[in-house]
Amino acid sequence: MEFKVLYVDASKHSYYVEKVNDPNLYGIIDLGLKIHMDLKSYSVDPLDPANPLVLGIGPLAGGAVVGSHRIVAIFKSPISYGIHVSEMGGAGYSFFRTGLDAIAIVGRSQNPLIIDVFGDPQGNPKVSFSEISQEDLSKIFSGYGGLFGTKALTKYVVDRERDLIVKNKGRVAVVGPGAYRTRFAGIFSYVLDDKANLTEVSDSASRGGGGSVMAQAHNVVAISFGGEYKRPNPNLSNVGKLNAIAQAAFKKPYSQALLEKTVKYRFDPSIKTGGTFGVNYPHYKELVPTLNYNHVYYSRGLRLEIHGKIMDSYWKPFEEQVFDGGKLTSASKNCGEPCPVVCKKIFNGVKIDYEPAHGLGPISGIIDIKRSAELVDLVDNLGLDAIEAGHFVGWIFDLITRGLLRPEEVGLDRQPIMDPQQLSVESSQVNAELAKRLLLNLVDENPPKVLKLIGTLGLRAAAKAMDDIFKERVASVGLKFEDLLVYAPFGKEGYFTPNYYWSPGVLAPLYVLGKYWTDYSPAFREPEDYAQASLRRAIMEYAVANAGFCRFHRGWAEETLGRLYSDLLGADLDVYKHGLETYKLIAKYQSLSEATPVPWESKKVMDAIASLAAETGVTSWETAMYQRDKMLEWWNRFYRKLNEELNG
Repeated sequence: MEFKVLYVDASKHSYYVEKVNDPNLYGIIDLGLKIHMDLKSYSVDPLDPANPLVLGIGPLAGGAVVGSHRIVAIFKSPISYGIHVSEMGGAGYSFFRTGLDAIAIVGRSQNPLIIDVFGDPQGNPKVSFSEISQEDLSKIFSGYGGLFGTKALTKYVVDRERDLIVKNKGRVAVVGPGAYRTRFAGIFSYVLDDKANLTEVSDSASRGGGGSVMAQAHNVVAISFGGEYKRPNPNLSNVGKLNAIAQAAFKKPYSQALLEKTVKYRFDPSIKTGGTFGVNYPHYKELVPTLNYNHVYYSRGLRLEIHGKIMDSYWKPFEEQVFDGGKLTSASKNCGEPCPVVCKKIFNGVKIDYEPAHGLGPISGIIDIKRSAELVDLVDNLGLDAIEAGHFVGWIFDLITRGLLRPEEVGLDRQPIMDPQQLSVESSQVNAELAKRLLLNLVDENPPKVLKLIGTLGLRAAAKAMDDIFKERVASVGLKFEDLLVYAPFGKEGYFTPNYYWSPGVLAPLYVLGKYWTDYSPAFREPEDYAQASLRRAIMEYAVANAGFCRFHRGWAEETLGRLYSDLLGADLDVYKHGLETYKLIAKYQSLSEATPVPWESKKVMDAIASLAAETGVTSWETAMYQRDKMLEWWNRFYRKLNEELNG
C-alpha cells in the first residue's frame, strides 16, 4: 500500500510531498509510528520541535464505508512521555479531499502559525502559511465574533478564507488557550455547515496532549484543509461489495448490519435512549465512579443512593430534552460525515458525551446537567482534554476537602462540597462555580503557584513536587498528594488518568492507556487472564483506529476488517497478527522513550482495584483492600503475562 505524506517544517514555513511504500504499513497508525521511529522522536522531549505531529486518515476514507473518516493524531505524548494515538471524528471527510494520507509537522514557527492545505482535482495539495502575532492570538482567544477560545479561532480562520473553505468542503483544526498553558490540551475541529458557519457539533483529538504538542512544540494554532480531489478507487463506493461482505459476516445487508451494531450510540428503542451519556448511567448504575473515585470506599447502598440522585437530577433532564421523553430527535447529529448513527447528542447547544460530562459532573460533585454542560463547553473552548480536566478538578476538590490544600492556594474563596450525603443540585451549583474558576485560573497568564506547577509539569510530577512543598501537611494528614490522584504511571514522570470506568483495565500496566485499548469491563479476575483479554482488546481497537474507523463502528468493522482490506483495497491482511506485531513495536518505542509502565504509586488507585475485587467476590483477591503488597503482586503478574504474550 502507498501513502502520500505532506512533510511540513514549521520553522522554515516549507514543505514537500513524499510517497511512502512499505509492505508493513496498512493504516495511519502504522504510518505515524514509522515516521516517529525514522525520526527517532523517542530520544527528544515531547514538547521539542523534533517531535513530529502526524495527522492523517485511514485507507478506506473517501467512499461509502461509513465511520471510516476519522483524523488520527500520532505523537509523543507530554502526558505519558511515550507514543500516543488520539482521534477526532468526521474531519477525515474533508481531509481526504486534499489528496493526502497524512501531514507530518516538525520545527517551530517563530510566531503562531496557520497552515492551509487544499487539494486540486488531481490530488496536488496547495499549501500556504500565515503568521499572526501572539498578541493578536490572545485577542482572538479572548473574544472574536462573539465567541472565545477554540470557537473564536475557528471563526477567525473561516472568516479569512470562507469562499475557499466552502468551495473545497473544508474544515479547520485548532488549539485553544490551554494548549500553551498545560500539557493536556487537545486538537479541536467544529463541524461547519454548507456556508462554513460553525455548528454546535465539535470533535477533538484530546487525550494525551496533542494540542499541547501542536502549540508548544510547533507553534501551529490552526490547520484548514479540504479540496476537490476524489479518491480513484471505485471499490470504496461499491455498495454491492459492502453488501456482500456484510452478508458473509452477518447474513444481513450492509446498512442493516451497521445500524444494528451501532444501536447504543444512535438510539436504543428498548431503553428509549442513546449515546454514551444516555446509555451508560442506566447500564452501569452504582458502578459508575463518583466524587473523585471516593465511591470505592462507600457501601453499595450509598452508591445506589448516589446513582438515584444522578438519574433524577442529571440524566433525566438530558433524556427529556434530547430524546423528548423517549424517541430519536433532531438533537442527535453526526460528526461531519454522512453517518446514520448520529451519535452526537446536543443538550442546551452543547455536545454531551458520557466522559467529558461525567468528569465535569459526578466526578467533581456536580449532578446539575445544565451546569455540567456549561463546564464542558468551557473546557472545549479552552482547548483542554475534558477527561483530564475532570480528573484535575476532582483531585483538587479532594485535596482541599482532605486538608492537603487550601482554597486560596488555587484561587478559590470557599470549600467544595464532596460529601456524598450533601450531593444535590444546590451543592452542584457551588462546585460548578468553583470548577469554572479553577479551570480559568489554570490557563491564566499568571496562575497561582500550585496551578502553574500542574500546567507545566502535569498532574503526576506536580503531585510529587507538592509532596515536598507541603511536607508538613502530608505528615499531618497521612496521605501524599498522589494518593488522591487516579492515574497509571509510566517511567519517571509520565502517567495517564483513566477513562471513567471502575475497572482494573483502565489502570493496568499496558503500553498505551488513556483510551480503550484494554478490557474496561467492571469486573475483576486473575491478572494473567486479564492481561490476555486486555491485549486482545488493545489489538482490535488499534486495528479499527489504524483503518481510520470510529470505534462506535467496531461492532461490525472488527468482524469485516480483513475482507474490507482484501475486497476494497486489494491488500492481504491478517488483522490480529499484524496488530500484535505493531503493538510490539509500540512497546519498543515506549521502552526507547523510557516510558514503560511502572508499578502503581497512588493509594486510591490500589484501593479502587482492590475494592472491585471485593465487590465481585473474586476468590483470593477479595481481601486485597489496603494490602499494597498484594495489589503490586497483581500488577507484576499482569505485566509479566502481557510481555510473555508479546514475546511468545
